[in-house]
Amino acid sequence: MSGPVRIAVHGTGRMAKAIAAALATEDHPDVALLAMVGLRPPQGITDVAWHSDLDGMPERPDLLIDFTLPEGTLTAAEWCRARRVALLSGVTGLSPEAHAALKAAAGVVPVLWSPNLSLGVNLLAQLAGQAAAILDPGVPVLIEDIHHQWKKDAPSGTALMLGAAVAEQRKGDDSAIGYHSVREGEVIGEHTVTFRLAGEEFDLAHRAHDRSIYARGAIAAGKWLVAQPAALYSARDWLAIR
Repeated sequence: MSGPVRIAVHGTGRMAKAIAAALATEDHPDVALLAMVGLRPPQGITDVAWHSDLDGMPERPDLLIDFTLPEGTLTAAEWCRARRVALLSGVTGLSPEAHAALKAAAGVVPVLWSPNLSLGVNLLAQLAGQAAAILDPGVPVLIEDIHHQWKKDAPSGTALMLGAAVAEQRKGDDSAIGYHSVREGEVIGEHTVTFRLAGEEFDLAHRAHDRSIYARGAIAAGKWLVAQPAALYSARDWLAIR
């Protein structure tokens, strides 16, 4: 692709604004932010074009980064499929219809869906899987996630991703995996995977201190995604190149 990757951000909430802020304050000469799209304009951001719906954009982007709500992801997937635009989504709590729409779009354009685009969290998932592969498959595992009081889904999408990494090493058996979710204050995100062995236990943990880690991950993954053929990708596919 010649020239910068033209990006539109679907959403105007915390994560969408973090992506806009990262592009404004960091050196990304190979990326151009065309617009932010959402029902309400992004507070505190006045130097980026805002549109209330995707069809309101006068220029088609190369990539749509989606950080809305599950129903917004469904709309984004259908729009990207029809307009031939690559799609990256980090929205969790998706309905079966939204997942089906992502798969349908992936038949036409490259699509990456991941509940978490942090490098540290994806490394945590890899380490949890490695631990599960070494330990007896009956060892109980507790996955705890702590998020801000406004987060709706529980367990979080990231917690479920961690559980899937453990279950994958247990031939899909998740019967010994438990979850505990806490919603309080303005916690950005904390995840702990605890393996409970006889007479001992050990933890693998990740704590997010700034949403910019997700923003930087989304930007890096998006730049990678636009160069890929049509398919449904995960963060694992993106990180495999590191």
